[in-house]
Amino acid sequence: MTMVVTAVTLALLAVVLLGPVSHLLPRAGWAVAEPRATLVLWQAIGLSAGLAALGAVAAVAVAPLSDTLFGALRRFAERFVAGEPTGGLGPLHTVLLMVAVVLGARLLGVLALSAWRTVRARGRHRRMVDLIGTPLTADRDGLVLDHPAPAAYCLPGGTPRVVLTSGALELFDDAELAAVLAHERAHLAERHDLVVLPFAAWSAALPWLPTVRRSRAAVDGLVEMVADDRACLHADRTVLACALARFGTAGVPAGALAATGTGSVLTRVHRLLDPPPRSPRLRYALVTVAVTLLALPTAALLLSGV
Repeated sequence: MTMVVTAVTLALLAVVLLGPVSHLLPRAGWAVAEPRATLVLWQAIGLSAGLAALGAVAAVAVAPLSDTLFGALRRFAERFVAGEPTGGLGPLHTVLLMVAVVLGARLLGVLALSAWRTVRARGRHRRMVDLIGTPLTADRDGLVLDHPAPAAYCLPGGTPRVVLTSGALELFDDAELAAVLAHERAHLAERHDLVVLPFAAWSAALPWLPTVRRSRAAVDGLVEMVADDRACLHADRTVLACALARFGTAGVPAGALAATGTGSVLTRVHRLLDPPPRSPRLRYALVTVAVTLLALPTAALLLSGV
């Protein structure tokens, strides 16, 4: 297909993923049955939509240089080395090329900046809790802060911490406390901070885009469900549900992940008390769709001119 057809195909893919797919997926009832696979699907949607959008703009921008992507890139590189990067491109194509470069740089830059800020905030908070916190009995990574409000959260990173308040210790019995600790350690083991990071970064970069806000909220809820499931390997589901219900919606410091999370606590409690049936077939289908979505923009660009 020609470069123009490639651009149209990629643009349609980006619109579909950012529009109806991102609008309908958070409402899918089956997502709570397979939260881990749904997380993979959300990541694939984000990457595929970004690649498709950038690829569509770039394909239109360099279309005058060749009917194939590789030919266009080769000629662009030759002109760039010769000091004439816009040679052979009209004003509109030059503008589109600049848009593609700026948009790609902005998305990557925002991601890097968000990661840096999160690591800094997390480091400051870790130093603070190390200074004023007291070790949790028989727990090397658990620290207790003297505060009446019940709270429990984890600080991921090279030296992870699980933090609780004295109010949480007074609120929970031993079984509930063990369940909450298992949930926080699940976040650390799964490195959910890395899963959430790109969605949080792009939500900050594009707060006016409803799709980004919906995806951020959906991913936040799904990581909590995944942590719930892993915690239930070491704790009773009913005990964890009771702990969440008693917890309410306590605040969470910047860069931390908490048992109450930012998703719907009521939805999670209901899911723990009445777990949906697991479906290996659904899980494999979601992963297959995710892999296909990642392959589509790449295949469209590689097949341009064929």
